[in-house]
Amino acid sequence: MVSVLKNIIIIGLVVLGIHFQGCETKITSENNSNALLISQSELIVYKAPDEAPANTTYSVFVRYDGGEWIDLHEYNAEVDGGYLKEPIHHMAFVTFDSDFSKRIDVKVIKNSGTINDVKIRPAIKGIKPTVKGDSILFSITSPQKLSVEVNGDLHNNLMVFANPLETEQPDPKDPNVIYYGPGVHKIGGDGQGTLHLESNNHVYIAGGAIVYGTLSAFGAQNVSITGRGILSGSMYTDHAYPHPGGKGLIGFLGVHNSKIEGIILLNTVTWNIHLYGCDNITCSNLKIMGWTINSDGINPQCASNIMIDDCFIRSYDDCISIKMNYGAGEWYSSRTDKNITVQNCIFWTDQGRSILIGPESYSPKEAVFEDITIKNIDILYNKNYDVDWAKGALAINLGDGAIARNITFEDIRVDQLGEKSNLICLTMDKYTYNVSEGKLMENIRFNNITLNSEQNFKNFIYGLSDSNMIRDIQFNNLKINGEEIKDAGQGWFEVNEFTENITFK
Repeated sequence: MVSVLKNIIIIGLVVLGIHFQGCETKITSENNSNALLISQSELIVYKAPDEAPANTTYSVFVRYDGGEWIDLHEYNAEVDGGYLKEPIHHMAFVTFDSDFSKRIDVKVIKNSGTINDVKIRPAIKGIKPTVKGDSILFSITSPQKLSVEVNGDLHNNLMVFANPLETEQPDPKDPNVIYYGPGVHKIGGDGQGTLHLESNNHVYIAGGAIVYGTLSAFGAQNVSITGRGILSGSMYTDHAYPHPGGKGLIGFLGVHNSKIEGIILLNTVTWNIHLYGCDNITCSNLKIMGWTINSDGINPQCASNIMIDDCFIRSYDDCISIKMNYGAGEWYSSRTDKNITVQNCIFWTDQGRSILIGPESYSPKEAVFEDITIKNIDILYNKNYDVDWAKGALAINLGDGAIARNITFEDIRVDQLGEKSNLICLTMDKYTYNVSEGKLMENIRFNNITLNSEQNFKNFIYGLSDSNMIRDIQFNNLKINGEEIKDAGQGWFEVNEFTENITFK
């Protein structure tokens, strides 16, 4: 009671604009009573709008270097629904910013039930919580994206998004800036509209803002979408097939020299971010959560020079799917996905693949996937669809006469696989979403790949014929459940006769 009273007093002083304990504190408001911003020089907490989705499983507090606790809003993220009209489970998440010049303490209270066990993942972060009764306490000293899991419950976990401070914010008076301040905003009036962006536009979604609707750009350049707020598809009424509209909560078509940075994407009805025919795009520090079928995270398609860095994606489909669908027509001549890097990310796939390269080319021309690097990735969970061709946490599925070459998977840690799921799937065939077979897969490297659980389904490396080969596939330091894998049999790989030079070191 004393702690709660202190928090009320502190927030009251902040509202009055009074400095507390020497910290610089300010309030900003964009003509909205929900626009409260608790801002200290080292820690920023954005007040959620009154209408923000709330999760009551946990109560979460944050403080700077042993100071006073600040109560965070526990947002609700719907997860794991698939083809259903409504989600099955509800994950919580909280968010704040800090300069991390000193430690940040986080306190999590489980509001019902007994705490028997707590895990904070990714495990590589080495965060060991202190548990007392219904309280979980831990500290961090750098920006993090962490899953707090009580009693092994993967469906009702808590995500903690601890952001660095923003380095720049646009001027709301700039004519090129579309500025969404704290509060609720509905594109099209009902939250089901699309805002079409032009060259040099900068959409800024401030912390404490929720924007309902979609963003798109066609043939533009120097487009920016940044901030600490939320872009949501929750106002759409149909979250199962058939999906309304086009592809993408954010859809870029033929966009160049642009970035998407810092925001949260929630409850899309289709792919979250679609990069079609794009060049030189950066996606960084994004937090993406989707529950419906086809809620892919980020899909580069006929794209080049793409950087996906420091993102969290939890989806009911593929987290990253690098495609070559030619559906937009002949206006875009490239048949290559090239120079794509995915790094420093955390993935969680309730059903689908964490990384998928190669499907859906539908091309009358030769398609090439090349010079793709996936590195320093933590896969917290991956459950595959229950069909043989849609397997693998890490998968390359080639069809439509496509070629895949010079692809590296490196420093990837997979914590847990769902039932009937496997680690690696390299195949070349005609699938449900292909019109013909793949042509060639070569020079694929798997370096320092670790699966930290038992396998429950065989791995595949399947060429198709002497003219549709998979060759020069190298595994360096592959570990499965603590065992170093030195050959295909030991790693439960099924390799057919249309492969060549598959090595384990």
